[in-house]
Amino acid sequence: MIVWIVIGAVGVGTYVLRVCMFLVVGRRSLPTWTVVPMGFVAPAAVAALVGSMLLTQHGSIDVAAMPELAAVTMGFATVRRTGNVMHAIATGLPTFWLLSAMAAF
Repeated sequence: MIVWIVIGAVGVGTYVLRVCMFLVVGRRSLPTWTVVPMGFVAPAAVAALVGSMLLTQHGSIDVAAMPELAAVTMGFATVRRTGNVMHAIATGLPTFWLLSAMAAF
C-alpha cells in the first residue's frame, strides 16, 4: 500500500511542477538568451532519435540496414532542397516502406 501512495505522490508532484511552469512562464516573455537556444531543442531531439536508429540495432552498436539509410538520406536531401520537414516525411517514409518491402522478398 505504501508503494502506491509514493507512486501517487510522485505523480501528483510532477504534475504540479509541470503546471506551475506553464502558469508562470506562459504569462511572461522569455529573455532572448533562453529563446535562441530553445530553437535548437527540436532539431537536436530529432537528430538524437535518428542517430540512435541508425547506429544501434537491438541494443548494440551496429550500422543500420539499407532501407533506413536510404530513407534518412532521402529525407535529408528533401529538407535541404525544400526546407520543409513535411516533404521529408512524405519522401522518406515511402522510400523506407518500398525498400523494406523489396528486402522482404
